[in-house]
Amino acid sequence: MKQNITTLLTVLLIINFSFSQIPIEEYRTEIENLKTEKKINEYWNKLYKIDQDILMNTTNLKIADSISISNMIKTALLFDIYGTKGYNPNGTSSHISIINLTHNYIGESQIAYWPIIKKCAEIGGAINSYAGKYPSYELESVTTTFYNYSLLNQEQKYPKLLSKMNEIKTVNIVDKLLNSFKYQNQMRELFEVKVLHHWQLQSFKNLKEEGVFSFVKMSDNNIYLKKHGRAQKLELVRNQGKSKIYRIENEPFGWNYIYGEDGSLSLIDDEQNELIKYTLVK
Repeated sequence: MKQNITTLLTVLLIINFSFSQIPIEEYRTEIENLKTEKKINEYWNKLYKIDQDILMNTTNLKIADSISISNMIKTALLFDIYGTKGYNPNGTSSHISIINLTHNYIGESQIAYWPIIKKCAEIGGAINSYAGKYPSYELESVTTTFYNYSLLNQEQKYPKLLSKMNEIKTVNIVDKLLNSFKYQNQMRELFEVKVLHHWQLQSFKNLKEEGVFSFVKMSDNNIYLKKHGRAQKLELVRNQGKSKIYRIENEPFGWNYIYGEDGSLSLIDDEQNELIKYTLVK
């Protein structure tokens, strides 16, 4: 029975997002009609169920992104309309507020959503113990999404990275999230023209992983990093001898890639420290 319900909900979501739109005003009206604290709590539970029963069982990236950003937008609207009313810092509402970030794999969406994480941290509660004391779980999600880079056992990096995240100003979270959704759909219309190089995936300095990522030229004549079925636009920072310095579009930390003519590639931080030297796959 549960499987049938999940299948039905997935089909409904596919239909709902088939026009590549997220119905913001419908969500707003839906949330404004939650007249009691009980109804608000039930809505938080509904978002959690969508995440656990549908999003986590969806393999189609386009559908997953639609569900993920939709949940982010609904969470932002709940805070915008009701503040902390109905928000339990140790209950379902706090859990879904956190995992909305970690179950999303679009950097621009994570950046737009960060003020919600900051608000949860100010309130306290479960965020200080959820999968590790704040901000470990949350920062790990951002560095993994942008750079496939793990912060495990690198707590000394937290203060600086957290400061950079908290410096980001978002006037309208909902609009920013919607724009990230639209931009992602626009990028899906591009096609690959040429693969420049492949490298072995690597999240830690001295530990390689299975799988590869690539630099590719796309049909808009720009260079993209492709990994895990997703593309991230690269911006040329400068030329440096026989190398080019690239940054991922909208990345928040000032980290760059040094890409050599010979296919060499390194990830460096804002102080020019080499975080990872990648292995070229020929």
